[in-house]
Amino acid sequence: MKAIRFTVLICLITANFHLFAQEETRPTVAILDFEGQGIGIQEVQTLTERMRTEIGNTNAVRLIERKAIESIMAEQGLAQSGCVSDECAAEVGQLLGVQFMINGLIGKLGDSYTIDVKMFSVETGATERSKNVTHEGDIEGLLVEMQILAWEIVGLSVPPALKLKRAGESEKPTVAVLDFEGRGISMMEAQTLTDRFMTAMANTDRVRLVDRATMGDVLSEQGFSSTECASDECAAEVGAMLGVQLMVNGSIGKIGNTYTIDAKMFSVATGAAESMKNLSYQGEVDGLITEMEILSWEILGLQVPKELQEKRRLGTQAYLQQQAGVAPKTQV
Repeated sequence: MKAIRFTVLICLITANFHLFAQEETRPTVAILDFEGQGIGIQEVQTLTERMRTEIGNTNAVRLIERKAIESIMAEQGLAQSGCVSDECAAEVGQLLGVQFMINGLIGKLGDSYTIDVKMFSVETGATERSKNVTHEGDIEGLLVEMQILAWEIVGLSVPPALKLKRAGESEKPTVAVLDFEGRGISMMEAQTLTDRFMTAMANTDRVRLVDRATMGDVLSEQGFSSTECASDECAAEVGAMLGVQLMVNGSIGKIGNTYTIDAKMFSVATGAAESMKNLSYQGEVDGLITEMEILSWEILGLQVPKELQEKRRLGTQAYLQQQAGVAPKTQV
């Protein structure tokens, strides 16, 4: 027993050491308030803070808090808004003891906004990565652009939810959905559930969805049916032929009285998974339809509408009766 406890203790210590080591391998980064041209200081600070928060969400770097930066700069008699040159930023970075600094500029020209951001090495001054974007529209749209740039500047793929936020204001990403593979349910049931998933996804109004007929034509040309194209490789090949950015595939299974749904959305260009969701469900088939509708919102990283949440809570029949103003039947 003592030997077992000792082994467990060693495993825990080793696991914690690896976690600590992983934490320490992340580079240290500080972000200075961006320079503003044509927009107010408060707006610039708000936008910079949005990027700072989102970079923290990436978990890719160890980020220095704003207060620590302000404290160091106050000691040097500097204000963040006055430290816009790379030389000043590098000096602050040395005082903070960080590896990288991020600074940038937000400008307005006519009805367009521009954002330029750069991450550079404090030690060498070499630019590690630089990004820029032009935004046409309300200034509120810059909040999403700053979040997207936060992921790009640290070299990570932008989460689909952020892409879809941007798509609400500009071009929507193209998506195709293959029939979910049925395991323990009939092909017709799997196709019906896939149709409900596709309809709900179209209702999000955040993507451009390829219709079933077009999908069927491409599959037929390749000698496939939708049910035969279950692998990611086949899905990616079909996606490339359709010219879409994202593919969704998955499976619906039944084990005893429990249904399971697994869904994945991945990039056709890279094959990387953008979003993966799974759930287990026990109940009537009507409820499974609701789960598919909810899943279509969740896989896009969107907030599920209250109507669908209520439909899940009450059950389909009770929800429809409530919508029709009919009191649900009660058993005596």
